[in-house]
Amino acid sequence: MLSVRDLHAGYGESSVLQGLNFDLQKGEVVCLLGANGAGKTTTMAVLSGLVDASSGGVNYDGQDLLAMASHQRVEAGLSLSPEGRKVFPNLTVEENLVLGSFNASARAGRAARLEEVYTLFPRLAERRAQSAGLMSGGEQQMLALGRAIMAKPRLLLLDEPSLGLAPMIVQAVFEAIRKIAATEITIFLVEQNTHAALSVASRGYVMSAGRIVHAGSAAELRQSPEVRDAFIGGKSARTIREARHA
Repeated sequence: MLSVRDLHAGYGESSVLQGLNFDLQKGEVVCLLGANGAGKTTTMAVLSGLVDASSGGVNYDGQDLLAMASHQRVEAGLSLSPEGRKVFPNLTVEENLVLGSFNASARAGRAARLEEVYTLFPRLAERRAQSAGLMSGGEQQMLALGRAIMAKPRLLLLDEPSLGLAPMIVQAVFEAIRKIAATEITIFLVEQNTHAALSVASRGYVMSAGRIVHAGSAAELRQSPEVRDAFIGGKSARTIREARHA
């Protein structure tokens, strides 16, 4: 469904992605792991059209993704739930959700999808008339996920859905991700909570210094010293790369 080849991107003179390569198949859940500064959020920003690539290619279901504007990517079924949630604080829960279905393909089934989101997140149904800015962090994360689902995605990009949440709320959010995955929506998940990410993903990639340094099934990554190093901090990115090529 998605093929990323030799992708380079950054901000101004700062290069972040330095030859990124990975693939996603339809209907699977894949996680992207890595320490702060590895380039995970930049990867999501490039895929969603918020940051331009400087070189490389991205094939999305037979289309050149990098040639598409952000709104065209949404129309094609790519939806992002961003890091930090970024809900519209002065709008109600329901207004936030409705804004997620602005594209033509999503507008047609808006009412039915709204009920699906409320079934998935009953708390949002209870708070539908409340201003999003008055909600807790966990509720706002549910809202960000629901808003992304309202776009009728075929590929759902989730950027750090557990960031800043209490453990019980993290559990609820990832249970919702499992339910979303059961609908056969392809999910690409960026997450620093290794245990939570590998509990829903079938496989994953480890990123360091703008490159993929390790890949494997969820079971393989749970046992990988490279994954432990990336999150526990036992080795530098340079040492991880050296171990990879030894």
